[in-house]
Amino acid sequence: MRNLVLTLLLAALVATPVAASTPTAGDVPVGVATNWILGHRLMREGDFAAALPYLYLAYDAQPDEPLIAWDFQRALAFEGYLTDAITVLDDMVAAHPDSSAWRLRRASLNLRAKQTNEALADLRELRRRGEITLDVLSTEAAIHLAQGRVGTALDAYRDGLESLPDQQVAIYLGMARVLQESDNLDRVPSLMDEALAAEPTDPGLWLVRIRSLAMLNRDAEALAAALAADRDVLPLRPEPPVEPFTDDADFLPPAGPPPTPGVLAAWPDESFRVSLADHYARRGRLDRAVGILENLRSEGDLDLDASVWLARMLFASGRQDEAETESVRITDTWPEEGRGWFLRGRLDESRNDWASALTRHRHAVKLAPTEPELRVALVRTLLVVQDTDGPGTNPEEVASRRDELRRHTIVASAAVADADAESKLVLGYAYRTLDEQMTASEHFAAAAREPRLRQTALIQQSICLDELDRTSAARRVLETLREEYPDDAEVANSFGYFLAEKNTDLDLAEELVREALAVEPNNGAYLDSLGWVFYRQGSLEDAFDYLVQAVNVLPEDPVVLEHLGRTMEAMGQPREARQIYERALDSGGNRERLEAAIAGLETSGGDKP
Repeated sequence: MRNLVLTLLLAALVATPVAASTPTAGDVPVGVATNWILGHRLMREGDFAAALPYLYLAYDAQPDEPLIAWDFQRALAFEGYLTDAITVLDDMVAAHPDSSAWRLRRASLNLRAKQTNEALADLRELRRRGEITLDVLSTEAAIHLAQGRVGTALDAYRDGLESLPDQQVAIYLGMARVLQESDNLDRVPSLMDEALAAEPTDPGLWLVRIRSLAMLNRDAEALAAALAADRDVLPLRPEPPVEPFTDDADFLPPAGPPPTPGVLAAWPDESFRVSLADHYARRGRLDRAVGILENLRSEGDLDLDASVWLARMLFASGRQDEAETESVRITDTWPEEGRGWFLRGRLDESRNDWASALTRHRHAVKLAPTEPELRVALVRTLLVVQDTDGPGTNPEEVASRRDELRRHTIVASAAVADADAESKLVLGYAYRTLDEQMTASEHFAAAAREPRLRQTALIQQSICLDELDRTSAARRVLETLREEYPDDAEVANSFGYFLAEKNTDLDLAEELVREALAVEPNNGAYLDSLGWVFYRQGSLEDAFDYLVQAVNVLPEDPVVLEHLGRTMEAMGQPREARQIYERALDSGGNRERLEAAIAGLETSGGDKP
């Protein structure tokens, strides 16, 4: 523990004390009270790393105090110092040999440290004493499962059916987890039949049985079980219902200590059939999910949430007309609910009717201002509408929509979860449009944590960093992209164009852009990049050739037009350059830069149209 201790002591020297209230649990010796209280408070706030220095000082002064030792080993284990945490527990087990809590905790950490023999030794001692609890059973089963002893893991749970009769549901669910994780899923339905014979109205057992049948593609049986549960079990749901049984990953949580009794006894959000439809949808079996929900709708048993799911799935399946019919039904039935109007806005988007989409999304946000998805949809729509604004668009209308975009972007940023990468990407574009490049860069960095969005997000982040004059940081991002996507044409072009803009490493820039053009020889952006590389190299004839090709592909792109104008100016054709600059201005190019370029032509004879 010596290296860790040194680290903790150094951290303690620079740590800033924080205010803390005295905890209610137990008395702490006066000399170490402050450090323990600070550490305990930080742990409760979830900052285990900051808690460690305080807890170490408290433990070093009073290692025999159980309350301090318990917190210290928890913080050590949370930060990954398993060996040190186990050492603390060894001392406490030696000091309190009759304590079940210390032995069980040590067994759990030894299991995490893959020291299964040591973990089993503590569990056997607890069994010898007759101290069998659900935690003991689940920990022992996890040890046997990790070593491939599936039958022994199941037996460990079965031992508790008689000794812990009030925990039968939890024990059967623990056995189901063992079967699931050992690839014995086909044995789960029969196990659930056994469990339901003992506990026929437990909703958690029914959900596991239904979902396991669905995962085995025994769909008719799964639906029949869901119907039976809706008929016989759902009417017994208490009011108000307990927390819903939720599990996105599979039909059960990972092996280990079971969930709390409240979750084990939980009910589906709406019905067992809706839960089954949700299960299918999460696994990409949209047709089967839609079929279940459509049947429920025909019976008049579909509430708002399930109706929204149905419309979403119809939309995702490409059944646009049916999705629209369902969305209209939702807004007719629940006109004050924003999600129906949001869905109708998405359908407008799919038809490129952005004016109607904007109206729908505005109404959805007005009805449900706290739902991030709806506000992000409005931000995205405002971005698209703004991008389609032409030179003749009313300036006041443009300014009003820009203010609206800023307002909704700020609100959405505060509401969107950090893990919502797609929304982060949209907000990154919004902040970039609003010329808030630093904030945009942060949102693109967050979006880049999602593998599907990483390439696009990092390219956009590099652009933001470049506009912030953080050239080295922008180049590092592009170099990272090049390493991760060595065969991607867009990445190669982005890096090559960046180098051309910086007028550096032009041979590498040419190599990168040629590589991109080899993949897409008629891509206007890539043609423009190579033309701009040649311009930087002073090869004006080649630059002109490629930039004319680029303008033919992208005739209204102001950047491409500006590049062609600068090339023609450098070639001694100021009158033609002026005409191209004016086209770039009409296409929405950078007014300050283009007007300066036109003004600079006065001494070149190109000052007259």
